[in-house]
This record gives sequence, C-alpha cells and structure tokens, in this order.
Amino acid sequence: MQDSDHRLSLGRARLALVAALSLTAALATAMGAAAETQDLVILHDNDLHGHLHSFCYVETGVRSTEACGVGGAARRATLIAILRRKARAPVLLIDAGDTSTRGPLATRYEGLDEVAAMNALGYDMAAVGNNEFKLRDGLDKGDAPAAQAALQRLIAGSKFPWLCANVTDDNGQLLAGVKPFVVRKVGRLRIAFLGLTTLKSAHYAQTKGLHFQDPVEAAAVWIPKARAEADVVIAVTHLGVDGDQRLAHQTHGLSAIVGGDSHTFLYQELNEPDLDGKRVPIVQDGEFGANLGELKLRFSRSGDGPWMLADSNDRLVPVNQTVRPNPRVAAMVEGYTAPLEVRVGALPQIAADAEGRKRQTADVLAAAWRSATGADVGVEPDEAPYDAFRTLVVTRYQVRAILPFHEDVITAPLTGAALQALLAANPRPFVGALHLTLRTEDIDPARTYNVAMVNAVTELLGIAGAHDSGVETRAALERFVAGTGAAGPTATDLRPGAGVPSPSQVGP
Repeated sequence: MQDSDHRLSLGRARLALVAALSLTAALATAMGAAAETQDLVILHDNDLHGHLHSFCYVETGVRSTEACGVGGAARRATLIAILRRKARAPVLLIDAGDTSTRGPLATRYEGLDEVAAMNALGYDMAAVGNNEFKLRDGLDKGDAPAAQAALQRLIAGSKFPWLCANVTDDNGQLLAGVKPFVVRKVGRLRIAFLGLTTLKSAHYAQTKGLHFQDPVEAAAVWIPKARAEADVVIAVTHLGVDGDQRLAHQTHGLSAIVGGDSHTFLYQELNEPDLDGKRVPIVQDGEFGANLGELKLRFSRSGDGPWMLADSNDRLVPVNQTVRPNPRVAAMVEGYTAPLEVRVGALPQIAADAEGRKRQTADVLAAAWRSATGADVGVEPDEAPYDAFRTLVVTRYQVRAILPFHEDVITAPLTGAALQALLAANPRPFVGALHLTLRTEDIDPARTYNVAMVNAVTELLGIAGAHDSGVETRAALERFVAGTGAAGPTATDLRPGAGVPSPSQVGP
C-alpha cells in the first residue's frame, strides 16, 4: 500500500512538474511573442531641385536671416554617415522626388549630376516627382520624346530603384525601368515601399503619351499586391502634404508616408487616421536638402499575428556649416560645377542683406531685358528669380542659379495705364513686387510701351500679345553684366543637355 501511495505521489509530482514546465514555456512564448519588435530608421529628403552644391538660404521656420553653407551633397554625405553610425537599427536612405530641375546645373546635366551623387551616397530608392518629367523645360518643354528620353537616362544611370505605381504609357505599361513598389527585408520584417506621384504632371507638354491615375485609386490597387509580398507597406510619395493626408484618410494598410512636392518643413510628423482609424505618420523635410529627415519606426507583433506600427518619431536634422563636407563627394561636385565657374561679368555693388539683394537682382534683370531687346521698359518681379547676386564678380554658375531654365526674353505692348495697374496690385503671391526700369512717376498712362520680361511673368500676370524676342535670358544677362558688346555664352553652352555625360560616366 505504501508503494502504491508512493507511486501515486510520484505520478502526481511528475504531472505537476510537467504542468509547471508547460505553463512556464507558454508564458515564455507569450512574453517572447509580445516582445517581438523590429526597429527601422529612414533617412529622407525631397525636392532637392538640383542643389548639388551648398547654397545660401533663409529657412523661415528657424531664422529670419540668410545662412550660407546650407545643404549640398558633400555635407549631406557626411551627415548620412554620422546618422548611420549612431543608428541602433537598420537604416534606409530615401528620396521623395524632384531631385533635379530648377538648380543651376539642371539644363546642363539633366539630373545626371544628382544621380551620380545619390549613387555615391548610397540611396536605397527614390520616388518619381513631377520635375523628373521636366528635365527638358522652358523653350524645350514641347519636345516630349526628348524629355522622356532624359528621364530614361536618369533611371538607367541610377544604382537604386525609382518608384511610381500610377503612371502608364499608351500600352498600359508602367514607366520603363520604374517599379510600382519594392520589398526590403529588415530583420524578420518584410517592408514594401510603394511609389505614387502627383496628378499635376498629367498637364505637362513633356508627358504627352503618358497616363496618370489618381494616387488614391492606384493605392487601392497596389497596396493589396504589395501586402501579398510584405508584412507592412510604406508609401513614398510626391503628392504634397494635402495629397498625403488624403491618401492616409482614404486607404487601408499604410504604415507610414514619406512625402514630398509641397516643400513643407514638417518639424514634427503629422499623424492622420486611415479608413480603419489607425494612425499613419506623414513626414516631409522641406526643400533643397537644407535638412535631412530622420524617421524612426518601431513595428511589433504578438505570436503569429500581423506586424503593426508601434511607435514613430521624426525630426529634421540641419545640413549646414557645422557639417564638414565629405572630401570625395566634394570633389565629385566640383567636377560638375567647374565648367560653370567662369567669370562672365561684374556688378558695381552688392546689397548688404538678403532682401536688398533680392531687389537688386530684380533691378539688374529688368535692365538686362530692356538692354537685350531695345524695349522701352524692362520688368522683373523680385520673387521670380530663383537666386540672387551675392558677389561683385558674376560667374556663369551664378547666372544659372538665378535663371535655371532655357527660355527667351518676351516683349509685349502695354499701355502706361496697364503698367500702373500692375504696380498698384503689388505685391502678388509667387510674383512679389514688380521692378521697372522706368520710374513710376514717369509713366505716361496714355502711351503704349514695348515691355520686356520673361515668359513666366506674362503667364503669371495674364499679359496678352506677347512676342518671343529670340534672345535667350541667360545670354542676355551675361552680356549685360559683361558690358555692351560682350560675347556671352556660346550656342553650344546653351544647348539642353550640353554637359550630359555618357552612361559609363554616371556613378560614384
């Protein structure tokens, strides 16, 4: 009987031990599952617009005065390396579109200079922005085949994928060489990055033959396809903040949106609800590479359940004079800028502050338009130039920074009364204050003046009867700052893509 009781006790003890071990294992499994997380750091920029070299800039959200030594690929390279070293999680480097067009090098290299820098800096992907379709602009915007060929060269020269899911050709095929999404594995987590671009490009002459789908409609098609290959989906967009908010509100299944297009400095991420009420963080880093965004994401899951966004935090890290340029990248940048670092003329004086330099630049341009065309009056708004004169010596690079597009001076007949009406409406959004070579008090309301300006001004102000003078704006400005009779740039130098290297030359 005692043996029987002893065996029964041992049996019960064994059962208790097994139960305890099972409970411990179950608790450990549950705790382990609950604790399964994966962190990711996304370094992001947008709307670089060809600012390969450092520049001077007023970031109004930070300071009211101009700072120089801002941005540029060489400083950005150093900052990226620093943030990569400090990161305690895998890092991806992403551009959200508009890498080129508008910068001083845009018409010479058609974006291949930026791609070479991005290759050297190790970008993981980029979204197609509206300005990727405008690599030929100004006088050349009507040549859609040339513009689209320039985009194809850009894609072919890139050592990273370009993303865009909502643009197709006449055959219904996605843009050649462009992916709707890519999947990257980070630890045990598979992340799909879905590209979407703005609809405004559909109205460009350069996109003839291309078809643009509403980004929300495209997302509804492509998010499920991406989710079939990944655990979570992040959108890389060029839609602007308003478009990103709409995208978040009207879709299911996005974990975050890395955006561009509206040039918005989001010093703190936006958090918007999706159709299921789940929050979707939206980030954007402003413009021109003045900052680099650092988005930290944490994903988690329980057991075999779905991965979910658990936490997010974004900040904008300044790219300024405190960041030393990377020597190798600086040398690359110098190789692209050197052909334009040619003295073309000089100014008698330079204004002391940013506002003064802006006004002075408009005055000089207005005088150049009048001089080049023999018009009665030259006109230039002070918000129209893309940069300002900062030194007495004027270089071709500086001229291209101020006037990045290949376009001609336009003339149009305007009565003095019409000129007075335009002046009375000063300043205007996107135009600013008009600067005339004629004093306001000397305007004769009854007289008709031949007025010289750039085409963008005629469009912004709604001026009819415009005539193309046949004088290229940058040539006109160079001749003016050099003095009467100076040669100015050659026809070859003004040709679009004059400095485009062969594909073998594009790279780090």
